[in-house]
Amino acid sequence: MKDPKNRPLVYLIAGIVAIAAALYFMTLDTSIFDWFILGMGIVSIIKGVQEYWQLNGGPAGRRKKDGASGPDAGAPDDRA
Repeated sequence: MKDPKNRPLVYLIAGIVAIAAALYFMTLDTSIFDWFILGMGIVSIIKGVQEYWQLNGGPAGRRKKDGASGPDAGAPDDRA
């Protein structure tokens, strides 16, 4: 994949498709492979969310991207 910004989206889409397929196949006849597909879908979604957070500076978004840390990271300075 040439653009690493698209990778989390691919993980999320693959995870949703895998979970949907596993749930569909479980309605027909449950086997151990359906549970493997379900597990892979869940792991794919978790991996996609982790990579999204890594690209955007964590669950808080881009506020902490400038290297600041702490409770008021990303807050504007009062200095003039």
